[in-house]
Amino acid sequence: MDRRTFIKGVGAGLAVGAAGSACAREGSKLAIKKPSGSSRVAVMVDDKVRLESGFDAGRVKQLLDKTIQAACGSQSGAGGLSSLFKKDDVVGVKLNCLAGPPLSPTKEFCNGLVELFNQAGIASEQIVFFERAERDIRKGGFKVKRGSGQPAYLGNDSSGAGYEEEVTISGQVGSCLSKILTKRITAMVNVGVLKDHNLAGVGVGMKNLFGLIHNPNKFHDNGCDPYVADVLAFEVIQKKLKLVLVDGLTAQCNAGPGYFPGYAWPFNGLMASIDPVALDRVAWDILEKQRAAQGLPSLTKEKRAPKWIHTAAKRGLGLDDLKKIKIIKEG
Repeated sequence: MDRRTFIKGVGAGLAVGAAGSACAREGSKLAIKKPSGSSRVAVMVDDKVRLESGFDAGRVKQLLDKTIQAACGSQSGAGGLSSLFKKDDVVGVKLNCLAGPPLSPTKEFCNGLVELFNQAGIASEQIVFFERAERDIRKGGFKVKRGSGQPAYLGNDSSGAGYEEEVTISGQVGSCLSKILTKRITAMVNVGVLKDHNLAGVGVGMKNLFGLIHNPNKFHDNGCDPYVADVLAFEVIQKKLKLVLVDGLTAQCNAGPGYFPGYAWPFNGLMASIDPVALDRVAWDILEKQRAAQGLPSLTKEKRAPKWIHTAAKRGLGLDDLKKIKIIKEG
């Protein structure tokens, strides 16, 4: 029996064993969010955002404002957030700090996002930045804190957080979900980094959702296909995920998910979309162009093409056809 068959069989058994729990019932079917017509992906670049040491916080906020505005088709970034989030939402911001600085969301980016949420009527204490573990928060250059008039920065292992006791099933994935996701927040922003992944091919947006399950190490076979799509399809993620943002101020086209400076480059840009599949498809194209510029073979030739993007599209979770994706570029 191969590992995928084993996981599928174990997942089915877990589903039966947990049939009496609300958690198992919630995840027993794939939640489908069908896009209509086309999807918008904003890619905004500003080469002046980078200083000799660090980044210009004001320009980062301006760039983030324009990126969200373009993705949402709104008059401002705050207006775009207002169209997606309610004023009484507790907003979770899932970070990706695995590589540490400088290949994690920057403080300038996170602070700018808080300011835009404030302009949209959502108070700082209603925002929870979170990661798999507190060590990842610290690795990204942030301090673990619980809020009290300011945004919280937490890990799934923080006091009062943890994972659900019951297993939830989505496709071939059976996992206990983060209680920050299921209990603490009412809506979510997924914040990725523009980088490749040595197993998944692309480690930008959807792959970051592996930080919401207790056992991500079990779902990396076959280039993470169909497991990334399965995680995206969890009903609670489909319900709460409102926006995907990418901090691409520094990007990396090979040897991810860790930081390798030889393959990193100053992209000086941000990305945004309400369609997580479309965003990863556009990011894949950006990474391939940089790989070609550096004389690297394509991810397809390296047998690392992110097949799970197409799997997610086939399930109606988003669009992967570049002809149907409206890319709004600047810079």
